[in-house]
Amino acid sequence: MKLIACALALGIFGVQPLYAGETVDVDVGGGMVVKLAKDRPLKIAFFSEGTNNSAMTASIEGAKEAAAKQGWAIDVFDGSFDAVKQSNQIANALNRDYDAFIVKPLEGNTMCEPASVTAPQRNILVVNAVLPICGRSGKEGEAQWSPGTLAYVGGTQTPDAFLEVLHKVRELAPGPQKVGILTGNDLNPITLNFEAALQRFLAETPDWSVVAKARTDWSTPVAFEKAQPIVSAHPEITLYFSHYSNMTRGIVQALEAAGKLGNVKVFDAGGTAWAKQAVKAGTIDFTTALYLRSNAAASIEAIAAAQRGEPVPRVIQNEGKPITKGALVQFIDSSNVDAYQPEAD
Repeated sequence: MKLIACALALGIFGVQPLYAGETVDVDVGGGMVVKLAKDRPLKIAFFSEGTNNSAMTASIEGAKEAAAKQGWAIDVFDGSFDAVKQSNQIANALNRDYDAFIVKPLEGNTMCEPASVTAPQRNILVVNAVLPICGRSGKEGEAQWSPGTLAYVGGTQTPDAFLEVLHKVRELAPGPQKVGILTGNDLNPITLNFEAALQRFLAETPDWSVVAKARTDWSTPVAFEKAQPIVSAHPEITLYFSHYSNMTRGIVQALEAAGKLGNVKVFDAGGTAWAKQAVKAGTIDFTTALYLRSNAAASIEAIAAAQRGEPVPRVIQNEGKPITKGALVQFIDSSNVDAYQPEAD
């Protein structure tokens, strides 16, 4: 019996050792409480969906900077757009000595049980960032939070937000349109949210026709590779759109290579430094603000607030930035582009 007790104390059987110092009880909903260490620096695991585009690198940098300000250690796990790999990463991390996770899931349902059930059972606090879990990727507002987690941080890439963007495109490009679209990868919650918004938009806009659509890994090189054959095969396209600036950049490169840049309209959501310059140059009509560095910082601060015993909102909207006049989306165009400060390259 003594041997078993020692093994449990050391975590050999996957049970996180009890912390003997001062703790604070953190209510994570669903009748669950995490006892968070209150009198020492925390150790954080940050699960990123990948590292191959500027949004993800900005998010990682934001998390590292915010953790350093708290004096905390942070380990970053690159999911490489592989849901199985990310599941294995979080399964392994559950058996290590982390105090808290920040989870940006590749597939929300896969991450539901480990992030919202097993983690709090192991006394690990979880913040769910950007991509909701537990079937909540298509939800809005408070419904984006999953019980068992401290908070959800995000809200700018929901179906309602993307529908707002598409309405703005229609306002600036009225009338019938033949459309080419690039999206993120299959099963990604952001891709699913955009697709849900697109279906709603097309149902109310019958004079739009999507003649070509391609999935990407969100990177510019792959977007360029996918856009080239679309540009070549579909001269009838009058309008291109993507829901992240790295993909839009690939579209612009393909149009430029074909000598068609300026002959069709290009619209973007994503707000990178490239997008800001493209708006200033007139290459795209607008972009949308996206603050993923702030999202990561807000996720760290939510954990810090919990450690201080302070109340934490279940849903932290607009990536942790102040809400803009109640709107889901902040549009960046020629009228305000100079004041916009991008958080990703």
